[in-house]
Amino acid sequence: MLLRFAPFVAVAALACSGCGARTSLEDARRCDASAVEVCDGVDNDCDGEVDEDIPPVTCGELGCAVTVRCEDGKMPACVPRQPAPEACNLADDDCDGQVDEGFGIGPLGPASVLRSTENETGACTSCYWAFDTVIAPSPPGFVVLWRLGVYGGEEQPSLFGRRVDRFGAPVGAVVPWTSDVVMSMRPVPVIAPGPPGGVPLTAVYRNGSSEQSGFVFLDETGATDFVPTNPGLRNYPATVWTGERFVTAWEEDDTLRVAVSTADGVEERLVDVDPLERPGAITLGVFPGRVGVLVSRYREPETRDQWFIELDATGNVIAPAKQIDVAYTTWQRLVGTPEGWLHIRPNGFEEPSTRQALAETGEPLGPATPFEDGRHLQDSGLQDLFVPWPGSDEIFSAWQDPSGGDMHVEVLDPRGNVRRGWSGPTGNPDGMFVDPHFVRADDRIVMVWHGGSPDSTPNFVMTQSFGCTP
Repeated sequence: MLLRFAPFVAVAALACSGCGARTSLEDARRCDASAVEVCDGVDNDCDGEVDEDIPPVTCGELGCAVTVRCEDGKMPACVPRQPAPEACNLADDDCDGQVDEGFGIGPLGPASVLRSTENETGACTSCYWAFDTVIAPSPPGFVVLWRLGVYGGEEQPSLFGRRVDRFGAPVGAVVPWTSDVVMSMRPVPVIAPGPPGGVPLTAVYRNGSSEQSGFVFLDETGATDFVPTNPGLRNYPATVWTGERFVTAWEEDDTLRVAVSTADGVEERLVDVDPLERPGAITLGVFPGRVGVLVSRYREPETRDQWFIELDATGNVIAPAKQIDVAYTTWQRLVGTPEGWLHIRPNGFEEPSTRQALAETGEPLGPATPFEDGRHLQDSGLQDLFVPWPGSDEIFSAWQDPSGGDMHVEVLDPRGNVRRGWSGPTGNPDGMFVDPHFVRADDRIVMVWHGGSPDSTPNFVMTQSFGCTP
């Protein structure tokens, strides 16, 4: 439970009963529970908080965009960055929407092995396997975490980790990270600025004979802070961070539910959306200022269709639910772009994956077409990631064919065409590329993933850094 305490000031309390903490009689007289909070260092709406929920101000376009936030009761002046000649540094220096055009992207060094045989959680098939790899900044380098499988109802700590340097090379031993029994752990897609508590994850923890879902915040010290969510929910399968709020969607009692949570992971409210009965799958996309909710519905007899809802960055409905002309599938990706969204459909093993551009409100901007190289993506998304590149019109992507082979690191345009890319071996013995996650730091990307393994055999956890190449 999150408790907030404010200083008690007798004069203010008498002058404005029921208002938030006051620092002077003048402030107290300005307290009005119906007022809208503004950036002035005063609790305008009498809720006990000062300058809360003040939206940021953004000026400039693409790589020249600058965002400022309310600080100490004042909103700083917003001055866009000025364009500069493009350099090889993972930034859009000339503010044209492309990062490092004229250069390439590739590895800055060999892949590193973080875990090969270390640790197990019992004598079970998955007790030797690492899952759910994540990486977070922890100056001067990073911390990488993974969980191991857990046997039955045993209370065996399952979260392990290792510190790495700024290029992803290990600088310490593999250690048990906490005493918690973690059953699942997934990174949350994030639009900058991220939540103050650290890199956000959704997770399920075991507590005795029961399991509790919630948020985990991995801060710069490497500490993990678990915040339980609504105890009636088994998990939050689809969650994004908009830069202001967490937005979560799930199926409950055969209907769609959407909730908004604050930056510290506490559920704030449910969103009034069309229940869209019989949701077969729910997919979220996020881009600065908006969230897309894509719902695949399956209803008897043989009715299968797709529905779309658009929300703003605080979870308010911009465009209510409507059916869209996008092919039905239960495995799909929704990636934010400046013109709207890129819908990615893995398809079956006998046909290539497709991409389709959508408007902000979900309408198709053209037909679905295969990727230029005819690639096939793994249906569940465990072997790929697609992330809008901050301050540009590009998408950062990493993927592997489900049958194995090279891993691919690419920069895509808003329609899914490859602008720059690299392909090469994963570096781990089995060659698999599963659960990729990355952080961007200065002029490099550091990525983590794990391999596969036969039953009761440890698998590898790997890291590698990537960046601009001449």
